[in-house]
Amino acid sequence: MVSYLARFHRFSIYLHTSFIPDSKVRDYLCAADCVVQPYRNATQSGVTPLAYHFEKPMIVTNVGGLPQMVPHDKVGLVCEPNPSGIADAILEFYKKGESYFLPQLREEKKKYDWSNLTSALKSL
Repeated sequence: MVSYLARFHRFSIYLHTSFIPDSKVRDYLCAADCVVQPYRNATQSGVTPLAYHFEKPMIVTNVGGLPQMVPHDKVGLVCEPNPSGIADAILEFYKKGESYFLPQLREEKKKYDWSNLTSALKSL
């Protein structure tokens, strides 16, 4: 395991598998190339709006409501909830590059803007 982690660090890949306090979330998201949400089951995730806010492309598994929040090949990638599906999506993300997703991510992000939400509520 140590040699495997050493190879990760050589490529500036760091595993953080513990809870991230609110005060550090910004630091992690600003440092990330993309946000990977490898859920086996979920209805939705609070991580998705954070990724939109920080304009980070996402890789989500095809479970629950995640694919509806992350249109495939527009703001990120949707993959099967298994190791090979996730690995393939990560490779595809790096082949396409972050800049491929940013224009559509910024456009999609507008749907979740507070001013749009309040306008929709006022029109009820």
